[in-house]
Amino acid sequence: MKRLWMVVALVSVGLGVFWFAGTQDNAPQSMDLLPANSEEKRSTMVLATTGVANVKRDVSPRVETASTEEKVVVSEALSAQFSRIAQTFESELNYPPYSQPIVDLASPYLTPNHFAVVEMPVLDGKHSAALVVDKYRYFFPEPIAFRVKSGLPVTGMKFDLIDIDTREVVASGNSENAQGKLTAKENWPANVRLRVKVQFAGGGDVLTADVNYQNPVAYLLGAQSAYVQGADWMIPLDIDAKKAGLYRVRANLYRVDGTPVAVLTSKQRLAEGESVMDVKAHQSVFGGESGEYQLRDIQVERMSGSPGEKTRYGVSNVSVIELGPFNANSLSEESYQPSEQERQQLLFLKSLSGEV
Repeated sequence: MKRLWMVVALVSVGLGVFWFAGTQDNAPQSMDLLPANSEEKRSTMVLATTGVANVKRDVSPRVETASTEEKVVVSEALSAQFSRIAQTFESELNYPPYSQPIVDLASPYLTPNHFAVVEMPVLDGKHSAALVVDKYRYFFPEPIAFRVKSGLPVTGMKFDLIDIDTREVVASGNSENAQGKLTAKENWPANVRLRVKVQFAGGGDVLTADVNYQNPVAYLLGAQSAYVQGADWMIPLDIDAKKAGLYRVRANLYRVDGTPVAVLTSKQRLAEGESVMDVKAHQSVFGGESGEYQLRDIQVERMSGSPGEKTRYGVSNVSVIELGPFNANSLSEESYQPSEQERQQLLFLKSLSGEV
């Protein structure tokens, strides 16, 4: 989750610092901070790598000695950035990584399968248009339906679905208006590009959009009765895995009135067939508020187990899991204790900001 983004940031900054400060004799050969399967890269990394440009070497005159050591100077602006990151990270450590509160209604966790529509210039830049699909990831046997959004009238389209890796055309179609649809095939590759040759009233142009297509590797069937275990509300989920492997499930916890509470994450190695996988909500995200709760926005993925193996995804057979009434006072008030690794990451950020 966000803590993984922070690790990416630490690596980016650390590499930048050592690149500027290290010599050929004492420069570190590697930094092993990133998990092998890290897939989450967000704005934190952008912030960190942008800030690295402000790390400067001290080039003031000095007396040469047998052992010359370069001094790293971190600018005030970069120190302030690290201070803000450290404060955000420290506040996140009040919650366990498996149960993080959702406090922003614009959080990407609330729209995990969102397709970002991008307007593109067409007809020599005189106009604009965009391909619009209702989501980024599709699952067999869902068709891929799309439309062209433009201020210009659309008189027809010819379109292809292309395997991004091999550039092979796997499906084609045409339409006499601004809407199109491709009927799914079970053997479609995962990473595909929709290429549409659009005929506008004033001429023709080409629009493209990348989407993901999955033959589901697992199915979330539903949930068993939730129960309390110390400071956690345990929610057992029934999963039918079509292939054994390391699975991750994410689900958003909502109050019954639609208010988002937290994103719950769990990882577990599953055998082929039906298994039970728990997600859990820590007492810290409830704020002592009892009531009726639900799970929504459920994602199932089989994580990459080796280099070159692609992450595959499953589907939930239920869009909303009703959890029923819950007494938040039944949870113990035990607070989350950050791991040693998390404490070291925080200490590193504070040292870069000059706070320690």
